[in-house]
This record gives sequence, structure tokens and C-alpha cells, in this order.
Amino acid sequence: MRDMKEALRALDPAGLAGADETASQAQARLEAIVGTPRPVLAARTRDRRSRRWVLAGVSVAASVAIGLVVADPFGSTAQPAYAVTPRPLSYQPADRPADQVLEEIALRVASLPDDRPATWSVERFVQESWSLSTRVDGLQVTSAVIPEYRVTWEKPDGSSRWTVKTLPPQFQNTEQRKTWEAAGAVGDAPEESSGSAPSTTPAGEPPSTPGGMQKWLATGQTLLTPGLAFEVVPERFMDHVFSPAQRAALLRVLKNMDGIVYAGVVRDRAGREGQAFSLTSDFGGLPNKRTLVFDPSTGSLLAYEEELTSDPGALNVKTPAVIDYSTFLTAERLP
Repeated sequence: MRDMKEALRALDPAGLAGADETASQAQARLEAIVGTPRPVLAARTRDRRSRRWVLAGVSVAASVAIGLVVADPFGSTAQPAYAVTPRPLSYQPADRPADQVLEEIALRVASLPDDRPATWSVERFVQESWSLSTRVDGLQVTSAVIPEYRVTWEKPDGSSRWTVKTLPPQFQNTEQRKTWEAAGAVGDAPEESSGSAPSTTPAGEPPSTPGGMQKWLATGQTLLTPGLAFEVVPERFMDHVFSPAQRAALLRVLKNMDGIVYAGVVRDRAGREGQAFSLTSDFGGLPNKRTLVFDPSTGSLLAYEEELTSDPGALNVKTPAVIDYSTFLTAERLP
């Protein structure tokens, strides 16, 4: 047992404190470490949540093992043994190569006219999202799924502002609702917040060729791997309004990548039908499957889904489990 503690202490960034640190100071520093996102890529969305589940899981597990006095990181005392997670989307699989389907969509999209206004003052994005790391009233609620509705306005100089409000809690059955009520019904009252970010160096207008688009997506990285592509593509759709030619180029970037499979037709969480493409890997640290859902008529990204497929690490979820999703509702340029 002592050897295990020593090994966990070496892995745990919260265990690097001095001997004079009090329990309350240790708790505060642990929560800061767990809540700190990883460094973002150049020009990525400024407040996108981290999905480094392994680091957060090791930090929490190690801290408990070495005897820190830490409040329940998953919320109040009546939380369930396993976190409540959203229902997975219902895919209609088809035995077709992903590159063939992506090229069909790209061909269709490339011929569309660019209907974006010639001059614009702001880009407006609306998304609904949820993540296992979502906090409501300062707690990581695991007895309910509480999505967020986010509206973001981006200006040409890179400055932005946003508003966020929590949506009604979701459950898969009545037992889950009872557990949530017993845990204090955290999230029952909607929360609203807003924020802004100063101007930054804009990423620039993306190219409309596959080669140029691949370099643009990989800004700040030497290589755009499939795992990185499935992370950065949804983030780009959160802060840029693409032309049809640019969307076609992006689809062709994915077409030329290994490991992507066509997951079939699916309805996203907003009820829209799209074509789904998945990548199964351990990108991010744990075995996971990430899925991008595109509108076959416009090439716009409708949804992003992330599931843990097997080993959950230190996370209190039963796999397979959806641990992150974003539904892209609106992306438009306004005069």
C-alpha cells in the first residue's frame, strides 16, 4: 500500500505541496489543477472545455490515495455510483467507405453559391453542449445531464462576447431523477452567465483547397493527425462561418485521412438528419470514439459526439458512455 501511495504521489501534481500547506489550501489547489484546461491551439475557441480525462482522473484518484481532505469532486453527498450520461445517438450503419461518402458530399457542396454577406460586422454562433466536466453552482453534477445553450458573437478583429444559460436537467429514467432530487436538485434553477475576450490575431480566411485547408486547420502544429482533426474541426465550426468551397475542402481533408469510418445516417440532438463519420482511438488519453455529423446538403457540421469506449480510467462512468457533445445550431455573418 505504501508503494502505491508513493507511485501515485509522483504522478499527482497536487502532491507537490510543501509540508506547511493546510488541508483547505491543498483542496483549493487540487480543484484549480483539475479545472485548468490544457493549452489550446492557435486561434482555437477561447473557452472550449478540456477533455484531458486521464490527467484529471489521475489527479483526483492520487489526491484521495495520499490522504488529502478533499470535498466530493462530483457534487453533493447523494451522487450516484456512476455518473448519469446522455443517451447515445441512434445511428443507421451502412457498409460504405467513408472517403466515398465524404467526396459525394464535397462534390455537392462545392457547387453551392457563397451566400455569405459581402460585408459583415459580426459572426454569430449558437450551440447546445454538454460535457462530463460541466459545473453547475460550482459543482460537477453527475446525477443529471445539464446541457448549456451558448450564443457567441465574434468580430473581425478576433474579439468576442458570449452568453450561456443552463437548460433543464435530463434523465434516462425516473430513478435517475429521484437520485438527482436526493442530491439537492442542483441545476433545477437555470444559471446564466456572460463574458467577453479582447481582440486577438484572427486566424484569417481559410483556403478553399484541401492542401491549404489542411495547413490552416493544423495552425501551430507540425502535422494534422486524424485525432487532432476530430478535435480541431468542431472548434473551427465554433468560431468561423465557412463558405461552401471551404466546407468542401474541409471534407476532402477528412476524406484523405486513415482510420475514419462512415457511421451512417443519424438524427442529431436537435432532430436534424445528417451523415456521421467516426474515429476510434486513444487520442486524449483514454479509448474513445469521436463522431462528426455533417449536413449532406450543405456540408455544415451539425454535431460532435465523444464516447469512452472501454477503460474509463478514474472516471465514474459505465462505458460505453457519451462524455461530451456539441450541437451546432446557427452559424451566420451579420451586417
